[in-house]
Amino acid sequence: MESVLQWGLDFIRIVQSIANPWLTFFMKLITSIGREPVYLAFPVIYWCIDEKKGLCLGLAVFISMWINISFKYLLNQPRPFFEGYDPSLAMIGEKLGGLPSGHAQNTLVLLFIIASWLKKKLYYVCAAFLCLLIGFSRIYLGVHFPTDVLAGWILGGIILCGYFLLGKKIEELLVRGGFRAAMIAAAALSFIMILYLPGRELLLPGGIILGLGTGYCLNKRYIGFSSNALSGRSGFLRNITLSVRIVVGYGVCLLIYLSFNKLIPQNIENQNLYGFILTSAAGFWVSAAAPWVFIKLRLADAKAA
Repeated sequence: MESVLQWGLDFIRIVQSIANPWLTFFMKLITSIGREPVYLAFPVIYWCIDEKKGLCLGLAVFISMWINISFKYLLNQPRPFFEGYDPSLAMIGEKLGGLPSGHAQNTLVLLFIIASWLKKKLYYVCAAFLCLLIGFSRIYLGVHFPTDVLAGWILGGIILCGYFLLGKKIEELLVRGGFRAAMIAAAALSFIMILYLPGRELLLPGGIILGLGTGYCLNKRYIGFSSNALSGRSGFLRNITLSVRIVVGYGVCLLIYLSFNKLIPQNIENQNLYGFILTSAAGFWVSAAAPWVFIKLRLADAKAA
């Protein structure tokens, strides 16, 4: 393994031999694209395009994130800049182990699911190109060995295969089981995800999935929000309405985060419990509370739930 890592260090040095301020700025921008969309893409789709697709994308990405972080803890592999390797290679900082690359894995899942909805070869090509660029940026910035990126792509591909092969079957089972089965499934999945808890990072996907899943079920049964329910509004007015949804939705998400940080002292015991409550609240806001607010503010029309 050490010989492979040494090869990786040599490869990174070759890549960084072309470094310059403009290219470094561009690579940092590209690598940020691999982080923020994981959190930002699915709420926009849920609120403004298709709530069912937003749910599916959120579940797939956060399950992928949970698998990735779990592997990081289990494998505990170094990054190129860790002590004993070459600290001078790092252009940005990272905390957890390097294998597999979360940026490579999660963006592969995110982008190819979205491309599958658009059903054109061009979008698959664009998704592949962006995945390659994000993976390369992680190597260029010295935070991943090439093998970390490759492992992320392989694991992301496996998750995608599971999504496309099993997604419809699982959905059909939950529809047949009804409201109660879907609520139990969301809670059970979240519980399984927090059983292995070597670090607080694993609370994020588990909490989000609990809030997102149960909120979606409650929306369908009691609230009746549909992202396309905008009677009498089209064109410019419709776009304004959707934009206001996004501002309100993300604004309250930010308030939830800031409120929890203010109300909960950093040195308090049971930080893990409060972290789980915070992420669950964020997921529930996205899938149930925000849609209810949109209806009350006449930013959406309620359908028969």
